Amino acid sequence: MLIPLKVVMDKLDEASIIQLLNGFRCKKDEDIELFLQNKAIEFERLSKSRTYLVCDVNDLENKSIDELIIYGYISLALKVLTVPENTSNRVRKKIDGLSAKSHGKVITDFPCYLIGQLSKNSDIEGNTLSGKELIDFANSVIAAAMNAVGGRYVMIECKNIKKLTEFYKNNDFHEIATIPDENYAMVQMIRKV
Repeated sequence: MLIPLKVVMDKLDEASIIQLLNGFRCKKDEDIELFLQNKAIEFERLSKSRTYLVCDVNDLENKSIDELIIYGYISLALKVLTVPENTSNRVRKKIDGLSAKSHGKVITDFPCYLIGQLSKNSDIEGNTLSGKELIDFANSVIAAAMNAVGGRYVMIECKNIKKLTEFYKNNDFHEIATIPDENYAMVQMIRKV
């Protein structure tokens, strides 16, 4: 079950929230762990993103909120996808849904929902939460936003690591661009809502 971090922040003092979030580990990517532990609260307060904790529904019934175990989490935001100039008009039209131009100018920027973070807790022995389930949770939140305000695409930006890009391709994301980065090149991928 998804619990918005905002709900946790409304019910617990800051020390208890930090203690709860510090119980999360991601052995595959320390940046994902550090986001939840060091940035998620600030991003939530600034409305830069919304973070959702995946917890066991039975824990919700039997434990207080500060005793919850975080099995995984997702963080969602809005972002503008800027497509490279060499992108064909056909691709631009497909992304826009109407035209590749607006007022005679080529469209390069498209609003998207961003899955900014997505991970399961590595420290829970036997944690059966899958990446597909995390994407499904993200899709359910995004679907509610889309029904309220519209939107056409979900995007992710991940490290250019074959296992990661294959995971997203297997979940219907398509590569748009590769962005150079100091450590890893980042791959932008989108999926129609």
